[in-house]
Amino acid sequence: MSKENPKQVAGYASYTLLDSLGNCTTASVHGAYKVDSVLTDSNYVLINVQFSSTGKYYINTDTVNGMWFIDSGYVLLTGSKVIKLKGYGKPILPNGGTFLITHNNETCGFSLTSSPADDYLPTSTGSTWRFQYIPALIGNGGSNIDSFDITVIPPSINYNNKVYFQYATSLLDTFYFAKSSNDYYEFGTLDFDYTFIFDKEDSFMEYIYLKDNQPVGTTWETTELGVSYGAAFGGTSTPGTAKDVFTIVSINQPYTVAGKTFQNVITVRRDVMFKATGTTSFVKVMDGTAMYAKGYGLIDQAINIPGGSKENIPILRWNIK
Repeated sequence: MSKENPKQVAGYASYTLLDSLGNCTTASVHGAYKVDSVLTDSNYVLINVQFSSTGKYYINTDTVNGMWFIDSGYVLLTGSKVIKLKGYGKPILPNGGTFLITHNNETCGFSLTSSPADDYLPTSTGSTWRFQYIPALIGNGGSNIDSFDITVIPPSINYNNKVYFQYATSLLDTFYFAKSSNDYYEFGTLDFDYTFIFDKEDSFMEYIYLKDNQPVGTTWETTELGVSYGAAFGGTSTPGTAKDVFTIVSINQPYTVAGKTFQNVITVRRDVMFKATGTTSFVKVMDGTAMYAKGYGLIDQAINIPGGSKENIPILRWNIK
């Protein structure tokens, strides 16, 4: 049976955050820091502390951007010791910050940068995706187009109190997407993602294509847009108006494509509705589903083409910056 010596741990330890030259010792930051993600055991900072006496210690930082770091305990030997400051809270904004530790008129610190929350629309410049057409499309000159690339390019564009990011394709088209709160917007046409199904559309329009906080069965629709439709699918181009109706089919589900199982996938059905000029009712002319993965965006799309054929547009590879 052992007996601890209470004198060994009585009172508070004396220590310094400085090295022998009077400079702050280095700190090592560990873990990922994402907006709205609560810090876990993987979020910590290692600091070097020089103890000149034994006893209790309590070391903490100030609070920056919704986060702070703390450790406490006993030190039984003097000399240099690595202390692990545990992280608490969660980042509020995606930016950098400096955390300060103040002790006996000494102030030292370390910096870290929190990144944007994982959502369903990566927006970092240079992020790229490659998608495949199944079956391949017939392009100009009769050549087959079996894949295309998407790249986020600067600059972003402010419109209607939202920041729209540009997504340029290797087929020389540009699409515009934005996020506001839990809603995801396109400023463009009423076609499926990265496709064109109408013969003509009068203008671009803003509409929600995804909601990431709604239950299965939630539905919404766009306003109407003047279009011409039919020639692209072997019929006669007919003028009229169109609208899209969206329905959440599933949420927070795994989905496997390109050899990877993505988590937290939301599947949304899009029904394309058309009302020919001179008629009074909308009819569904096409429908399809799009799968969006958290942290990756669109990962697959299955479109039912008029006449009974289908077009699948799965992701092949990606590089999210």
